[in-house]
Amino acid sequence: FTCNSCSGPQPSPSPPPPPPPTPTPACRDNNAFRFTLKNFNKEVDCGWITKNERQEAKRKAMYCTENYVKGGCPFTCNSCSGPQPPPPPPSPTPPNPPPPPTPTPPNPPNTPTPIPPGPSPSPPTHNGVPFVRLNSSCQNKIPLQSVFGVNQYQCEASCASNSRCTAVEFTSSSCQLFLRCDGEDIGGNCPSGRICALKKKRKIDANNVLYTVKACVSNGVGQPSCTPVPVTDLRFTKQSAANSCEETEGQKGSVTYVDLTLPAGKALFVEVTTNVSGQSANNGFFVRPTRHTRNWGRAEVAGRTASFYLADTGQFSVEFAPDWIWRNQNQATTFDALMLFVNPEITLPGNLTPIPPDSEGTFVNLGPNKQYLFVGGIDYDWGKDYVFKVHDNTSVYFEKGAHVRGRIVQTEKKVKNVLLKGYGTLDVHYDLDDDVIGVSDDATRQNVGIFGKNIRVDGLTLINTNPTCGLFGYCLNINANWSPLAEPTRGPFDAFDLQLKDPPFAFRQAHCQEKNMDDSPNYDFNNCPTSHNDGQKVSYVKCMTWQLGHDGLNAGKWGTVEKSFVRTVDDAIKPWDSHGIYKDITIWQLTLGWPINFGWWNWNQPDVDTVIDSISVIHNHNWVTSPNWPETESGQCVIGGIYGSGAVKERYRLSNIFVETAASCAVGLQISKNAYSRHPTPEGCVGNMNDMRIDGIYFDENFYQIGGYNNFISGENNPNPGCSGNLSGKVQNMSISGIVAGRPL
Repeated sequence: FTCNSCSGPQPSPSPPPPPPPTPTPACRDNNAFRFTLKNFNKEVDCGWITKNERQEAKRKAMYCTENYVKGGCPFTCNSCSGPQPPPPPPSPTPPNPPPPPTPTPPNPPNTPTPIPPGPSPSPPTHNGVPFVRLNSSCQNKIPLQSVFGVNQYQCEASCASNSRCTAVEFTSSSCQLFLRCDGEDIGGNCPSGRICALKKKRKIDANNVLYTVKACVSNGVGQPSCTPVPVTDLRFTKQSAANSCEETEGQKGSVTYVDLTLPAGKALFVEVTTNVSGQSANNGFFVRPTRHTRNWGRAEVAGRTASFYLADTGQFSVEFAPDWIWRNQNQATTFDALMLFVNPEITLPGNLTPIPPDSEGTFVNLGPNKQYLFVGGIDYDWGKDYVFKVHDNTSVYFEKGAHVRGRIVQTEKKVKNVLLKGYGTLDVHYDLDDDVIGVSDDATRQNVGIFGKNIRVDGLTLINTNPTCGLFGYCLNINANWSPLAEPTRGPFDAFDLQLKDPPFAFRQAHCQEKNMDDSPNYDFNNCPTSHNDGQKVSYVKCMTWQLGHDGLNAGKWGTVEKSFVRTVDDAIKPWDSHGIYKDITIWQLTLGWPINFGWWNWNQPDVDTVIDSISVIHNHNWVTSPNWPETESGQCVIGGIYGSGAVKERYRLSNIFVETAASCAVGLQISKNAYSRHPTPEGCVGNMNDMRIDGIYFDENFYQIGGYNNFISGENNPNPGCSGNLSGKVQNMSISGIVAGRPL
């Protein structure tokens, strides 16, 4: 009809549906009305309440109970006295229509691509991913499909058209498609007939090639040179949420990153060329943390290329940029970064069970008493959120370069002896289903979220690339002290249960906390750590996120986090429980959050004797949001928080905190019974912070502030009646020493 190509009569089109009724004035929101957020000094209009569909219910519960908001937003808050037709539509300038999509013909994965017989000048490709021929490779393959009646080239083309195929075996009678060939044959030990003709190689999208990296292993700094070779397995992550997403806090930019390995006693010689517009070593060049790299000699620079040595493991930011850009909001928030993650050599065990990339359902159980492998060279992507639930005595290894769009969790019970290890990426990319207990409730909204003891995470890169605005979740939260065990009979746990709420709290069963959520005693400490020998251990983990609510690392009671990297738009490390050790950590704080956060809503139990040492804050952009948050006289600073728990914190020891570029302030700390996230005692008391020591916090530059805040420490000014002693909310016997641009703090 639309194209006037009907062969018979052409009836008139159906009349359009009637327009929606016009709201009566009493049922319209007041377009001029504004109100201030409770947890952020920012004015918003009525549309903010429903702007994020997944946050709408919480925002209504938080604000539509206030009479002044109901009066200004009667339609949004369902507080109209009469019928409630929809509000008038906004009238912005209409956007340019998108270009029509280019149709793509279907290509079923189980159908060979019809290609005429005969030789081809080059191997086939699939989505631009080239094949590379191997002379031989031993079998460790997952069979996909058998194709008959084709020649060798058609067999190879069939693999190219199958998104999961990485290898073929061709004989005169059949073509076998496989998921992959595991290891190249060394020494001619492959059984007869187990030969793989092709293997896929990953390559970075050409649009994301912002840096060229070459490297080689040298005997030491300045030793006879080795010849650097191209590093071909670069990875890329960038801000994926829309500019209108408030939870990005204005953070844009990208990170190109790669895992490198360094043999013991050697050094890496690295050559980097930047392809980023406007970047040049002529304006400045740094490899951070400079307190490490300055000991390995001066970099050789020439225009857009620099070469240098890395003589130890760690996480290093390579920057073709001067110091001043970190005091420029546009430059700091749009920077295209390069991170080199230098790791120790590891050897993965044999006889591992490969995890297939085409599992059904929404989750799969791993273990107990088993060992698994995420295969390198494959993007594990189910097109939806996918969860792996780990059980006792389970190991999950990642081959270098494995990229898994999923999460690894266990919050329905406490487990023991779980190992996650390898130089792969675990990526939270898809929206989570709403509140499926043990799968997507608030306790499990982490890349890695596991309750129990002897949980070890070694080498993983944890990223959150979800483009949806406002979906919170840590990179890593093992033995989290703020969430309960999942209990189907009580429904899903919601973090909102401990936000802007006062006691009494509902009963929720603790996992390893000394008290349940309602402050009744917990009697079940099975599979709970009792010392550093069976506490959680995190090393060489890299966390990179892009939105508010995407926090960093929390290892829980008796947990150790070391040799790791955090780059977040929220609190970076969360030492919120007794006997923690956080050391040798590199932090790149983005536009909101404390690099070292002292806690919000600990459950009520002693919180003592945590050690934080040798922390390198290479950048701290929270000066961008410090004028508006928090609402006290403090900025977000480097150390602090707004603490609203009845847990008494004592004898924390912080030392050797190094801050290289622009930062708001050193310490911003408030104890408050009205904290946004809080868990006071049944009497409404908040705990003291006693005998806390910060011995050595060093700033290379003066504080950079853009309004109305400074260092600030405050206890609870108006404790509830009966709240006294250690429950009076005081800061007592805190000592702080440091240097700011050469002068005492």
